[in-house]
Amino acid sequence: MNLLHKKIHHLREILGQKPAITLLYNALKKGKLAHAYLFCGPKGVGKKSTAIAFLYHLFCQINSDEPCGSCLACKKIDRENHPDIYKVSPEIKDIKIDTVRSVERFLRTGPIEGPYKVILFEEAEKLNPEAGNALLKSLEEPPPYALFILLTEHPNQILPTIISRSQIVRFGPLPQGLIKEYLINSLRFEEDYAQSLAELSQGSLKRALDIAESGVLEELNAFIKASLEKNLSHRLKVIEKLAKQDKDRLELFLYLLALWIWSSYLKRKTENFYPQALPEMTYQGDPLKLFSIITQANHALESLLHKELTLLMLSQNLVELNKSSL
Repeated sequence: MNLLHKKIHHLREILGQKPAITLLYNALKKGKLAHAYLFCGPKGVGKKSTAIAFLYHLFCQINSDEPCGSCLACKKIDRENHPDIYKVSPEIKDIKIDTVRSVERFLRTGPIEGPYKVILFEEAEKLNPEAGNALLKSLEEPPPYALFILLTEHPNQILPTIISRSQIVRFGPLPQGLIKEYLINSLRFEEDYAQSLAELSQGSLKRALDIAESGVLEELNAFIKASLEKNLSHRLKVIEKLAKQDKDRLELFLYLLALWIWSSYLKRKTENFYPQALPEMTYQGDPLKLFSIITQANHALESLLHKELTLLMLSQNLVELNKSSL
């Protein structure tokens, strides 16, 4: 099941990002587009959905103000095979210079079917130094038909010279109430469940939906229970199963583990903020020490190597730090 199955063809369909949408829509209406846009904001708040909606406005053959979603150009965007759109994503860890060279070749000739050639960079902060400098040359003297869209959670990791040559479009976390309303009205979730997901999402609709459909809360509960009960055999079985998950699932698991730790601390100190969906057991140790260990685990798991060992060490640290406080 994919809860994000709905195709968004119009900028006005984007949830809760009025300043960003107004900026882009005004540029379209006035015909004054920047040659490069930098979409900045947390993960899962609508940056990519906005970029795709923007493409429909740029390429729709029927009406650029009200993209139809059914013309040949719109259908090609749906199928991700429009000849004038080039998408760039990291190769495991980063975006390499060879990829930027392929972008340069893509731009050597004019558009084939549309008015622009658009290059969409996902996770633009992962441009390695060579790739970033190569991209900078294209941004300094772009052909008139070129339009760059760079998406990032971490603009501080992008070359300042790239930022200075781009129109910055800022995206913020979505209000908890807006996420809850969407889950209830659009997806027919029960109110209590929608409330819990909204609390866990920390302003990211995508994260709320990923939690809902992934089963990761059950994995989190099993991991914590096996760790704190000091059942090594059970713990190894849980870790073996968890290690089979992909990078995005493990990243979500570590996010929820960190949220559980912080919520445990707040529950002990203030009795505030403890979403019912999180495991009932509480962590008794120093949250900052375990946060640091989780960050290290996240970096290690990015390579998808030694996953079981990384998770086992994380579990052992959870046991030791929790025990040291008792």
